[in-house]
Amino acid sequence: MTYTTDSAEWPSGYQVPAAVKALVDRLYSLLDSDASNVGDILANEIFTSDGVAFFGGSPSRGTEGKSLRHITFASRDKAWVAISSRKHTVQRVYMNSKDGDDLLFIANVEMGLRNGRRVEGPFAGRLVISESQSADPKLKLYQVWGDSGPLVKALQEK
Repeated sequence: MTYTTDSAEWPSGYQVPAAVKALVDRLYSLLDSDASNVGDILANEIFTSDGVAFFGGSPSRGTEGKSLRHITFASRDKAWVAISSRKHTVQRVYMNSKDGDDLLFIANVEMGLRNGRRVEGPFAGRLVISESQSADPKLKLYQVWGDSGPLVKALQEK
């Protein structure tokens, strides 16, 4: 595990599969990277081909016959225009099923902005996982909720 999940509290009483923990860890490590190939990795290795991701208010969906990279992750490139660094840290995870295929979590994100400002704040999210008991689980749904007000304000500052 890396900084994204090292200090996370996972559910007690049920065992979240190690491959699911690794998937969550890798997801946030990738989301914190501005590398040009991250969208392709997310589309091909993290999400199912019909995965749904809410990066902001509206869903992006992968569909058969269309490149998930262009449908779901094109917005990633735009995000790095204003953001210079990002660090997600998962703090606590809750399970909705004993299989570990429906997780809710509380996390924190720190962002450095290209205008020199820094923003930090909590957010919550949901992960629905396909084949959670396999060695290669993938995300069917990624959805987060957080207060974007501080980020919007910081982006307006010079």
